[in-house]
Amino acid sequence: MVQNKAVVKNVLSGDTVILKGRARANGPPAERLLALSNVQAPRLGNKDKDDEPFAFASRDFLRKTLVGKEISFVSEYTVGSSNPPREYGTISLQNGDDVAQLIVKEGWAKAREGGKRGESESNDSLETLKNLEEEARNGSKGMWGDKQKGQRSVKHGMTEDTKTFLNKYKGKQIDAIIEQVRDASTFRVLLMLTPQDHQMITLQLSGVKAPVVRKDIPDQPDVVEPFGEEAKYFAESRLLQRGVKVILEGAAQTGSTFVGSIIHPAGNIAEALLSQGLAKCVDWSITLVTGGPVKLRNAERTAKEHKLRLWKDFVAKEKTSESDFDAHVVKIVTGDTIIVRSKSGGEKKVQFSSLKQAPRGAGSTLPSAKSKDVKEVGYQFEAREYLRKRLVGKQVHVTIDYVKPAQDGFEEKECATIKIGDSNIAIQLVERGLASVIRHRKDDENRSPAYDQLVIAETKAQEGQKGIHSTKEQPIVRITDASENATKARQFLTFLKRGGRVTGVVDHVANASRLYIWVPKENCRLTFVLAGVRAPRVARSAGEKSEPFAEEGAHFVSNKVLQRDVDIEVENVDKTGGFVGSLFVNGENLSVSLLQAGYAYIHEYSANESNYANQLFSGERIAKAGKKGVWASYDEEAEKEAAQEQEQAASATPNREYIDVIVSEVIDGNRFYVQVLNDQARKLETLMSEFAEHHKRNDEPSVAKPRNGEVVSAKFTEDDSWYRAKVRKSSPAGVEVVYVDYGNSEVIPLSRIRALPQKFSSLPHQAQEATLSFVKAPAKDQDYGVEAFERLQQLASGKQLVANVDSRDGGVLSLSLYDPAISTSADASINYDIVRDGYGHVISKTRYSGGNQEIIKKLQEGLADAKRERLGMFEFGDNTPTDD
Repeated sequence: MVQNKAVVKNVLSGDTVILKGRARANGPPAERLLALSNVQAPRLGNKDKDDEPFAFASRDFLRKTLVGKEISFVSEYTVGSSNPPREYGTISLQNGDDVAQLIVKEGWAKAREGGKRGESESNDSLETLKNLEEEARNGSKGMWGDKQKGQRSVKHGMTEDTKTFLNKYKGKQIDAIIEQVRDASTFRVLLMLTPQDHQMITLQLSGVKAPVVRKDIPDQPDVVEPFGEEAKYFAESRLLQRGVKVILEGAAQTGSTFVGSIIHPAGNIAEALLSQGLAKCVDWSITLVTGGPVKLRNAERTAKEHKLRLWKDFVAKEKTSESDFDAHVVKIVTGDTIIVRSKSGGEKKVQFSSLKQAPRGAGSTLPSAKSKDVKEVGYQFEAREYLRKRLVGKQVHVTIDYVKPAQDGFEEKECATIKIGDSNIAIQLVERGLASVIRHRKDDENRSPAYDQLVIAETKAQEGQKGIHSTKEQPIVRITDASENATKARQFLTFLKRGGRVTGVVDHVANASRLYIWVPKENCRLTFVLAGVRAPRVARSAGEKSEPFAEEGAHFVSNKVLQRDVDIEVENVDKTGGFVGSLFVNGENLSVSLLQAGYAYIHEYSANESNYANQLFSGERIAKAGKKGVWASYDEEAEKEAAQEQEQAASATPNREYIDVIVSEVIDGNRFYVQVLNDQARKLETLMSEFAEHHKRNDEPSVAKPRNGEVVSAKFTEDDSWYRAKVRKSSPAGVEVVYVDYGNSEVIPLSRIRALPQKFSSLPHQAQEATLSFVKAPAKDQDYGVEAFERLQQLASGKQLVANVDSRDGGVLSLSLYDPAISTSADASINYDIVRDGYGHVISKTRYSGGNQEIIKKLQEGLADAKRERLGMFEFGDNTPTDD
């Protein structure tokens, strides 16, 4: 008989094997089934019946002896018409040992009659086998030993919940045998949980997907993807019926299939498949791989570089200096998009690769037409804040990974990996639950190179229920616009002034001296105007032109403070609700820096009152000397000549005494009280704070009978706070007091009056009575008196104004009031507005010097216009009184 050679592919039972021939160029090698003559081993069971005793042990002995080895065989005869037919014959190892005799000798099979050899040959062989069987029986070898050890329990299907089974064995190395290779990444695996407790499962390799091979399935068409047969043969030749270690790592997305790694003594089969281009990485399971996905990605990268098999048409992306650079972070746009500036000075908006920002929660609102207050639900605010604190102003390394084309109304986006040092910012965002990972298509190469780490980070965030994965209610951020109007701004003024310097974050730079700041302590957003300076105006529309150096100044300020933590000192509010004061970044006074760089001018009124006046004027002198910015054409000699001319012109006019004031109380259309904004006004703030604390700690008795003119502590009805007050008169109805620091008055019961402690009496009374210079308006009880009162209150009450002291008469100031935001010319004064609106007459008394005739002339012109247009009290004609 002819002796052939072959390799044992797998062992079906203790006496039957499948042989494979040599590999062929056009596909897998031919196969044939061969059973050993004259022996019979115990039969394995299936899902419908149990194993015979020692069936698995018998097969396992033959498996370990033959699988993957080259043998010699002789086909003796064929039985039946199956395809392939069942052949019987002999198998010899390379050392010449007869396999049938070997298994009978070890007690894993018994001799049986049969065969079509020559009679003498058959009898000799059978007799040898029977003798060996008898020896095995006598020695209690194999299946002739303890019957209890010969029975195993095997489950061919899952009898318990897949997740329960997975949780029990996840991450553990389990002894296993690969029973079937469906394709190169899908297997039927026998798990040997204990020597007698076995479980059959379907296993997909974690992190990889091989080409599909589906053949000979009833009622289904054959599907064989390119390189599928080659990949399957590659896996079979290394794994089929090999003893391996299996690590269960997860469950497939559908069914009861498990996901895991197969560890062969020669290594991880998934890495081998990938490195040969016989499989591709898959995102959904690669992060489950024990030890991480790096080795798998590297193996795939090797196949790509060599264009092996599945990657034969692969074209690698070219990296350029434009796609890999260092830059500084300028601004955080959203929770997944930032603006960076490269060393060349160019700015670029980039989005984090494979990331999308936290979704906006239900109920989120932007500022509306009625109110600029903001309510934001969700984690977008927290994501922006994290990026701002982590990145703004810092140097980062930017790698442009891909470009997302414009679509659905969205602009083209450059997507990048952003690193600060060795830290990948996208991973840090995802770990905190402040962003989610985009699920790319499996053929989409446009993704982050750290995609696996992003998915792992997201899984950890989900398990820890962090951020957007939390089961708690989403956080709500409510930010009030404190600068919505002047009234609202004044409500916040006290709080913002009380603590000295207040920490804030610059949200936006409108121009060099006007910024928008978020103040976390008060949870408000405000418009902030730098005191002491005036910056060139930036154009507000496309058709408008910016003033010289306006854009440079705004850029200068943005570089220093945009989205940075700053400190502000609030001094006052303007008529539009803007807060006026000083801003500091890293201890640097921004107003001084602006002036030194030549991007602003001194605003004399507020600069003179500033605590930093010397620094401000010094800063402007430095810019002038260096001819910087707005002073590029500065001529010092010409300025001196102009100053001399102004001095000469001023000598022909009366001296002007300007003071900054706040109108604290309006009595009628002509009389009011002011507070002069000087050092004493600042001391008043301290005094009032200590005053309130004193009365909070001390419950003193009320004054028994206050005297007229006595200064006392009085509790103001409107806010229930204590103030210094002077008693005007007492009556059964109560005590009439005037609050000496503000000018308002009221009648209060005796129970709201206390003696004024001596330590609070040293500061002069801050409210000074005043009248409008050159103007006489009707009293409140006269015709048009109420209208005049309301008009003056509208123009002046509670505002910071500039006043010129025209005269003093018994402690009463005669003032010309100006709103510095408008003008200080005679026809722009509040005095002029009262007259021009028809609520006052023009008077000229001897206490006004003759140098004011020009002002009086302007007022008279306004009066004439009011009479001519029948405004105010002149609606029924001229009622001018005789000159008093």
